[in-house]
Amino acid sequence: MQIRLISTLTPDDEARLADTVCAAAVPVLDLLGIAYTLRIETADGHTVERHNAPDVVTAPAAAGRR
Repeated sequence: MQIRLISTLTPDDEARLADTVCAAAVPVLDLLGIAYTLRIETADGHTVERHNAPDVVTAPAAAGRR
C-alpha cells in the first residue's frame, strides 16, 4: 500500500511536522502486527523513515500428522 498526502503546508511547516506525523502513525501501525516502512519526504528534501518487521510466528505442526 502506498499513501500520498498532498497538503498546503509550506516547506518549513513540513520539515517541522514530519517527525511528529511519523511519531503519531508508528504506534497505530505497530498495533496491526504487520511489517511496514513509513517514509515521509518533505518538499525541502528531508526524509523521515521508520521500519518494523515483527517476528513471524508459525503454528506448530499437528502431532501425529504424516
